[in-house]
Amino acid sequence: MRLPKFEHFQPGSLDEAVELLAAHGREARLNAGGTALVVSMKQRLICPGSLINLKEISELDFITYDEKAKPRSGRRRYGGLRIGALTRLAKLVRSPVVREHFPVIVQAARSVAAPPIQTMGTLGGNLCQDTRCFYYNQSEFWRGARPDCFKAGGDVCHVVSGGDHCYSAYQGDLAPVLIALDAQVKLAKKGGERTIPLVELYTGEGEHPIGLASDEVLTEIEIPNPAGSWSGDYQKLRHREALDYPLLGVAAVLNWNGGKCVQARIVATAVGSAPVVMEEAGAILQGKEIDEETIALAAEAVYEAARPVAKIGSTPRYRRKMARVLTRRAIANAWGGR
Repeated sequence: MRLPKFEHFQPGSLDEAVELLAAHGREARLNAGGTALVVSMKQRLICPGSLINLKEISELDFITYDEKAKPRSGRRRYGGLRIGALTRLAKLVRSPVVREHFPVIVQAARSVAAPPIQTMGTLGGNLCQDTRCFYYNQSEFWRGARPDCFKAGGDVCHVVSGGDHCYSAYQGDLAPVLIALDAQVKLAKKGGERTIPLVELYTGEGEHPIGLASDEVLTEIEIPNPAGSWSGDYQKLRHREALDYPLLGVAAVLNWNGGKCVQARIVATAVGSAPVVMEEAGAILQGKEIDEETIALAAEAVYEAARPVAKIGSTPRYRRKMARVLTRRAIANAWGGR
């Protein structure tokens, strides 16, 4: 499991990094914490000709909070949190600002793997992680016993018999929470940058799940202050309390006025090749007084919408049932946090 040969670059600034990325194109890969990339390289899932190490770019490691920022580009924004893409997950967990204003982000970050991984892993890397499945995430020797799957450049899916595309699952913990919080991400390349809603970063295609151009780098995450009073919760299903990717994750963010929910956003992870916004469940809660009956209806809507596939650690039937359970818990905890 040695690393393949590659050319290594360590830029000292974002400008230098995007210059290198533009010059080396599709042959280059960006490295932040390396907790997922290095393993994939050892398994020969990725064999980049060049590795651009972002660790020394201090301008991408920050957490700032603005309580009353001005609206941007005609959109109604309410100030909020800005986090650099190279911010370590452990730093998010410890941040007094994040703990005070967005505790659900701390909850999700703390659920990632184990403390040593949180110390190395970055927010940008966590958001941009690849999709996974039992047949793909193996050593080169192990995979050689079967025909190449869609994700490896072949024409078969070993997870779904007769499938015409890759069904590998996105299993990130922070993406569903940040999508529920209406986060945006800033993407930079040589000569410019663009800002998009985080939900649009995910293509939903297992073969190519992250919608970054080959010359782009994710630099910043922006989370607006939700309007009015709100609370959130994240529930994660896994075999062990540490190390494991989620078999299923459900994030709930609720806004309320008086005794009624005025807006609800429910987002699930590990049920598809991208985080899934459960719009029907959110619509059921909107404008309602949250009680056991309403929560049960929303949980049933998530159960009906969830379509988990096999080969990421447990049966689809079990994980789909647990989608109902985790949704009930997430909504009840979020509503109880008023």
